[in-house]
Amino acid sequence: MRPVSVGKSLTAATTTTLYTVPTGYYAKCVLLHASNNGGSNKHISFSWYDASATLTIPITTEYTLSAKTTLAEIDVNQYIVLEEGDYITALSETGSTISVIATFEVQGAQRA
Repeated sequence: MRPVSVGKSLTAATTTTLYTVPTGYYAKCVLLHASNNGGSNKHISFSWYDASATLTIPITTEYTLSAKTTLAEIDVNQYIVLEEGDYITALSETGSTISVIATFEVQGAQRA
């Protein structure tokens, strides 16, 4: 297992890919943390793209994040298992200044 953290300052109203699982690996998403750095309430959405099902699954949809506050959407008590080609995205509201930190535990897949 190799821990990987990524940090992104989101471009408002633009879907941002936080992490894509490389070929031959799987990953546990163990942290999704968002920080609203602006002076007004703005919403954020997180999604999981499941490559094997070609399906986007909402994790959080337009969660209102108060000004100068944080959200720990996934933390120590929760996780999502992603397979190769899967990815997590974030989308923030127009005019927002939101940053995101995501942590994944990455491991090689056992291929038959």
